[in-house]
Amino acid sequence: MSRPATLVAAGALLAAAAFGADLPPALTGAQVEVLPGVSPRAAQARAADGDWLAWSVSAVAGAEELCCWNGSRARGCSLGREPQGWGGSPNAAAQPGARELVVFARVERHAVSALRAVARGCPVDGAGRRVLWLGTVAPEASLEIVSALVEAGGEPGETALAAAAHHAGAGADALLERRVLDRALASEARGQALFWAGHARAAAGYSLLDRVLDSEPDVELRQQALFALTQSSVPEAPDRLRRAAVDDASAEVRGQALFWLAQSDAPGAGDWILGRLDDETDEEVRGQAVFALSRLDDGTDRLLAVLRSERDAETIRQALFWLGQSDDPRALAELERILD
Repeated sequence: MSRPATLVAAGALLAAAAFGADLPPALTGAQVEVLPGVSPRAAQARAADGDWLAWSVSAVAGAEELCCWNGSRARGCSLGREPQGWGGSPNAAAQPGARELVVFARVERHAVSALRAVARGCPVDGAGRRVLWLGTVAPEASLEIVSALVEAGGEPGETALAAAAHHAGAGADALLERRVLDRALASEARGQALFWAGHARAAAGYSLLDRVLDSEPDVELRQQALFALTQSSVPEAPDRLRRAAVDDASAEVRGQALFWLAQSDAPGAGDWILGRLDDETDEEVRGQAVFALSRLDDGTDRLLAVLRSERDAETIRQALFWLGQSDDPRALAELERILD
């Protein structure tokens, strides 16, 4: 770091101590200016082109420890390099700092053009950039900036949507709900909001997914809601997949529900899917049920059980096909027995 940058950083530390604005311990190499008591929106108006705003905000309960990584999977973000991988791991949620986000927003012509949201302990290289540190702000004040970038769309908007989903408070739930239920938006944009609702928003997210499956006319969106259920930490999620597999008017949705139930590792999923072969009247859905059985850890056993049952010829044919895709020696032995 150059001498001027060092002096600015040192002055920022003194100001932070004076005003109680706790700088992120993992931020290095930045020219930091502390703006205590200034909101993100007000700081955006006074920032110069290329400046980064930064603040901390409470994260949603159970939040992952978000960070960037490069091609070698080394953790750490840079304010001077794009693109970067970004994400987190549920296994890191209990580590120090995982209940707080640090949001970095780059300003160009008084508008936010890029955003990072990381755990407090995620290493961030300031790359010599000027960073206006605002200290801790309320989730509502943070979402003023983040949601504006979401509405702008594009790749920065997708990053901002993920960041919003990790904010604490009802404001983030409301933002996701608005986007999911806005039929003027493209199905892809609505589906992204559905994913983050399931992935990060626990009970509120589950309630939104349940609502979509109950009343959304768009079949594609209901299918996306099924996948989002597999991301949910709510214990009722597998049962909601079962309900969709039985009750949904669309054969496509019922078939997808069976597939995602198999992927969920829910207790009893194999027996339940096997039972649907007897109750489901649509041939394509029964085919999806057989495919779902093949994706289970004990898929060979399930397919062998189908073969040895007195089910319809198409279901038996599907079981034979998926057995033929298996590397399990028992599958080959069964096929040889049938040929003999």
